[in-house]
Amino acid sequence: MASTYRYGTSLSRINFIGLLFVLAVLLAATPMIAEGQSATVNDGHGKEWLQLPATAGVSWNETAQVCPQDGVTPCTGAIGGRNVNRWIWATDAQVLQLFSLYDADLQTNRSVEGLAHFFPANTFLSTFRPTQSFCLTYACGAFAAGWTASKDDSGFPLIGSVGWGTTPVSANGSFSVVGTANPDEVDNTRGVWLWRATGPGPHAYDDAGSVSSPAGGPALASVLGNDWIGGSNATTANVSIVAGSSSNPGVTLDVNDGSVEVAPATPAGTYNLSYRICDIADGSICDDATVTVVVNPYVVDAVNDAGWASPSTGGVAVASVLANDRLSGTPTTTANVSLSLVSVSPATAGITLDSTDGSIDVARGTDLGNYNLVYRICDNTDLANCDQAAVSVSVRNFLIDAVNDSVRANSKTGGTVIANVLANDTLNGTRATTATVQISQVSAPIPGITLNLSSGSVTVAPKTASGTYNLVYKICEVAAPTNCDTATITLDLGGGH
Repeated sequence: MASTYRYGTSLSRINFIGLLFVLAVLLAATPMIAEGQSATVNDGHGKEWLQLPATAGVSWNETAQVCPQDGVTPCTGAIGGRNVNRWIWATDAQVLQLFSLYDADLQTNRSVEGLAHFFPANTFLSTFRPTQSFCLTYACGAFAAGWTASKDDSGFPLIGSVGWGTTPVSANGSFSVVGTANPDEVDNTRGVWLWRATGPGPHAYDDAGSVSSPAGGPALASVLGNDWIGGSNATTANVSIVAGSSSNPGVTLDVNDGSVEVAPATPAGTYNLSYRICDIADGSICDDATVTVVVNPYVVDAVNDAGWASPSTGGVAVASVLANDRLSGTPTTTANVSLSLVSVSPATAGITLDSTDGSIDVARGTDLGNYNLVYRICDNTDLANCDQAAVSVSVRNFLIDAVNDSVRANSKTGGTVIANVLANDTLNGTRATTATVQISQVSAPIPGITLNLSSGSVTVAPKTASGTYNLVYKICEVAAPTNCDTATITLDLGGGH
């Protein structure tokens, strides 16, 4: 183990790279990640490496709690909430070996920098994601760093880093494995060097999949997606798949293609399914792994409603509160959700929820006012999975509208001058009739002019004095006598007709 370098002064942060990164910080350059790079890198020499940004922002000591430092024994658990189970924490020697695949000078050196190393560093960071990169007007650069499992002779953790930078007049690159003094340091531009074997023989690694709801469906295209054999990707042509146990019979593995399926009506929850892959050329050489499958609950979405009804007749204020509710994006019905009343305020027995069809009903005679009804819908496959919504119910009178009338008539001959003042009056948008409204005269009696309160006709007696007369009348809803409106009848009576 080398002990002569420190992270703050070593070639791992060579001068030109340091200058460029200072510029980047000062100008608030935004870190970038190259498009199209996979989550892992196969080095072609028996190891698959986890991209450094996946573990950025953890300390050496934090990593040491779940990952042994021997470069052989896999980690067990998570670092900062990120699962690293079965990954191996690379030693400084292993990281140097990785670097040497890109730059042969790392076979005999722990740190290199200069123009000669620009292209190797650039190639490296075209495959491995940088933990920080930027491009300003006159300078561009990229940098990646990660904790190794090793410490130097002074007991300080060693960091492996790669960087490149360019200006209009220069280009430089660097590789280094050097120490830092603080194992508790957390840096968002530093990850952890982790690898796992791709060969020899088969290597099965744990998977995770999910379905959106208990309706089921494919949870994972193939368990072989991250498995290896002899340094190559595992396929059904080079390995056989053997299904193991499943913690739910609805979660199954298709050994023909490696897909994991979830049967309809499988309850929401997290399930484990084990499997084994074996070398197709030698069935005795095998490796085991586990698939974790999450069946997400249905998304229950109850949406607020509004409606009204008249106390004179009562009736349905809302045809169904379920009409705009959804269960994982599909319409809710009484077949897939249960419906219950939570509360009505102010309290009244006149407003009810019919749980069989979702209607909100208003009883005849319910007091005028605005009410708030709260209801709940629950997924029938999981009655603990629920959502609530409110219904605004207005109990108000029907709109009653008495409309003014006017007529010209002969005062000498008289007769019926208006057949029915209700002809242009309405109740709840429909024509008012003597069956639905009651007529009364508001203005004082006028000699010779009569409003028939039973039929709505207006008559003028013969030889009534000529002139213009105004007769005010009122109509009131029969079922709600306080619900009224008034109008005026204007009569122009001439004597020469």
